[in-house]
Amino acid sequence: MLNRKIFAAIAVFIGLSVALSAQAAWWSIFSNDDENQNVEQATEIQWNDLIPDDFVQPENPYMSMSSEEIDKLLDGSEESNARRAQLEAEFNYAPVVPELDGKRVRIPAYITPLEFESDSLIKEFLLVPYVGACIHTPPPPSNQIVHVESQEAIKFSGMYEPVWATGVIRTDSVQSELAVSGYSLEVERLEPYRAPQNQ
Repeated sequence: MLNRKIFAAIAVFIGLSVALSAQAAWWSIFSNDDENQNVEQATEIQWNDLIPDDFVQPENPYMSMSSEEIDKLLDGSEESNARRAQLEAEFNYAPVVPELDGKRVRIPAYITPLEFESDSLIKEFLLVPYVGACIHTPPPPSNQIVHVESQEAIKFSGMYEPVWATGVIRTDSVQSELAVSGYSLEVERLEPYRAPQNQ
């Protein structure tokens, strides 16, 4: 009987240890001692804060073209190729907010992994404003993508699980295999998303 109690106590201890270590992957990549202070010091931002206030996204140039104009633009000539490249560059232009560079921020996001360390651990990924961006849907503008490369492997709970990401944001453009990002984040902390209590 005593052996069963000892065995049960050991099993409970191991179970708790595994659960706590799995949950710990969401917490600060560094020390948890300053956890509340770190969150308070970070400026909470939303995705529209990554777009300059005076920027107006141009309309898709193809929407106002006739079928004849589109056919000419796609005829493969050197002139049409150059014109198409110019139109696409204008349409895809997505300026960043320089004032954000070097600021500690906290942003709600979804994760699009770029490289797995194992089945559930990632170090390089994209933060995006909606589920499946860059995989199930075309990538959003570059100023709506944040590239992250973490020093420590982070547990990935899936693309459908939103997170709060905290760290220092940089206005660095990064080309990955899935998309061009207008920002990067020196990530300090990832945690499951919970809506702010005042909302």
